[in-house]
Amino acid sequence: MDRSNEVAERVLELEECLSEKRRILDELGRSREKFRLVVDGTSQGFLLLDSNLAVTELNKGVLQILDYAPEELLGKHFYDLYDRGSVEFHFADTTHLSFEATFLTKGGRTAPILFNRSTLRDACGEVTGYVAFLTDLTELKVAEAERRRAELLYEKMYRNAVQGMFQSTLSGRILRANPAFRQLLGYEHSEELFAGEGAVEKYYGNVDDHRKMTAHLREARALSNYQLELRRRDGSPVWALANVRLATDEAGEPIIEGILVDNTARKIAEDKLRRSEERYRYLAEHDALTGLYNRRYLYDHVSALLRQKEAQVSLIFMDLDNFKLVVDTHGHLHGSLVIQEVAATIMGVLVETAYGVSYAGDEFVLVLPAVDKEKALEVIRELQERILQTNYLSAEGLKVNISASFGLATCPEDATDVNGLLAEADRALFDAKGRGRNAIAVIRMGASAIWQA
Repeated sequence: MDRSNEVAERVLELEECLSEKRRILDELGRSREKFRLVVDGTSQGFLLLDSNLAVTELNKGVLQILDYAPEELLGKHFYDLYDRGSVEFHFADTTHLSFEATFLTKGGRTAPILFNRSTLRDACGEVTGYVAFLTDLTELKVAEAERRRAELLYEKMYRNAVQGMFQSTLSGRILRANPAFRQLLGYEHSEELFAGEGAVEKYYGNVDDHRKMTAHLREARALSNYQLELRRRDGSPVWALANVRLATDEAGEPIIEGILVDNTARKIAEDKLRRSEERYRYLAEHDALTGLYNRRYLYDHVSALLRQKEAQVSLIFMDLDNFKLVVDTHGHLHGSLVIQEVAATIMGVLVETAYGVSYAGDEFVLVLPAVDKEKALEVIRELQERILQTNYLSAEGLKVNISASFGLATCPEDATDVNGLLAEADRALFDAKGRGRNAIAVIRMGASAIWQA
């Protein structure tokens, strides 16, 4: 009876042991199935190698990468899978190994592969095999090659561009510039652009221009065809159209980057055209010899004055005495110089809204708005005295003394239109000239009266 119990207990123990083994085997089976699902599901190639580096297990990823059938890889030595001369090591120690190499596919195609291997050891530390993962780098290499080509193309365009390209700090210090930028500013070597501080004073004709541009840029974030006057290395000005924007560097700090187009030739041409237009407008109203107003301006301006109600205008006709003698003695060129110097004397006397007109040859007209006869006579006497006291042509080493005669008429008592007023002043001048040199005649009550002779 006791023996029977012992046998029964032993059988029970064996059944329990077998049940545990089956459970463990089932767990191993499920784990292996999960492992197989994970390994086959990854896009990477998986290899299990024995201690001699022969392939013992693989996944679908390896088959897709290398184009082999499973039976063609199983048992194959790992060294036969790649060009050992193409190896580029990333990392290696006693447990892990990582390198890039060119693997050979069944069809003769080569593929750049990243290989990562880990060593398997038993409880005693002996090597039992290796687990390895293969990553196909073909697309990555193609992308890198495209990126390198794009960078080389950009660098080529950057260096050969005819426009100046640059990056700078907000303070104006140049961080990067292409050859065209350097040539625009007249520097032989790029290092000269980056050396030292004080970039704003170094490159800008007016430091306020940089401050204004930076302020506009902070507000608008980008500027197109913004005109700048810059300073070349030799100090000469250069005008540029700037197309710039705010950007950030690798550290996230704000910088300015943009393109400069040399606008100097166009700016010079525009300035010449503007000066030409200004000169044309000036000559349309002024006498080229004396700088005084011309007859066209006289008629237009006085007519406009006289159209105003209750306008009072005194008009003086002036003529140099015996000017022909000056020309006969000293020549026409010196005669023209005398006329210029007399015009300067006139401008030195007239004030406020009064102005002088070069009427014809040695004849002048003085227009005195809002001035009556008595004040106009004061102006005539001052001018008469200035002329008498001036030694003309002294800069030419000569001493020419002259005098002038004057005729005065005033609106509205003597005439109410420009032609009538000029005619009355001219009649007074004619009477003054008839009385001798250095004379003044005034129209009073419709007749001329000699004020001084």
